Amino acid sequence: MEWLMERSRYLPLAGIFSMLVGAIAALGVGVFKTFHVVQTALTKYNEAEPTLYVLFEALDCFLVATGLIVIAVGLYELFIGGLEVPDWMLVQNLDELKAKLGFVIIPVLAVKFVQKVLKEEPALETLYYGLAISAVMLAMTTFIFVSIKEKEVENDASDSDNENETRAQDLKK
Repeated sequence: MEWLMERSRYLPLAGIFSMLVGAIAALGVGVFKTFHVVQTALTKYNEAEPTLYVLFEALDCFLVATGLIVIAVGLYELFIGGLEVPDWMLVQNLDELKAKLGFVIIPVLAVKFVQKVLKEEPALETLYYGLAISAVMLAMTTFIFVSIKEKEVENDASDSDNENETRAQDLKK
């Protein structure tokens, strides 16, 4: 049973691999949309195709791909082992991973709102959509803020514990 439990830490590899495949797909779609917009702008510049809207769709794809990569790297770090990645991608626990996901979701929501505005839909519907997105962003920002503050408190507590231990050791000498 112990062997099975030790090996179960590799189960997230299925999700990690799936997120990386999804990131590659999202990047591909984003590149295709960007290429399509550039091609349309150069060849059919007088058509009424909403190129700015399509560019925001491409931006959305790139943000989602980035989020999937960050989460995949974070899950790998938590369950499998260390990677040589930038410090901002390193996570120590699931709360940090959730906060990093929040840092990606907030810009995605902002892009979705801009897309809604660019569609020129009814003003009241756009207002409700914006209010709903604002509520979600506020909740996520609060969660991220609280997570960061909790981590700072933990770090301060561990630093003061280390100082107390050092003083106690100095007194023994």
